[in-house]
Amino acid sequence: MVTSILDTALGTNFEDSTNGVIGLLVSLALLLPSLAVAVRRLHDTDRSGWWILIGLIPIIGWIVLLVFYVQNGTPGSNRFGPDPKDVAGFGSAV
Repeated sequence: MVTSILDTALGTNFEDSTNGVIGLLVSLALLLPSLAVAVRRLHDTDRSGWWILIGLIPIIGWIVLLVFYVQNGTPGSNRFGPDPKDVAGFGSAV
């Protein structure tokens, strides 16, 4: 909403679109961190980050990813590293 308001106020909207230059730049800036968080969450559930590609399947893929994201992580360490909720291992060097 903020970027839409800024784009409208500055006149940087694209033709026939609600998005503009500022919205595009903010979306691009947030893309990589969003992917990193999604992959980290999949790793917490002991799944490969490649599972994120299932989101390319409309509706079904989104639902599957949502289910993966809300599941509890595997207790203890898994093949992707230690449990981030493990207090004893928090902040210790590996």
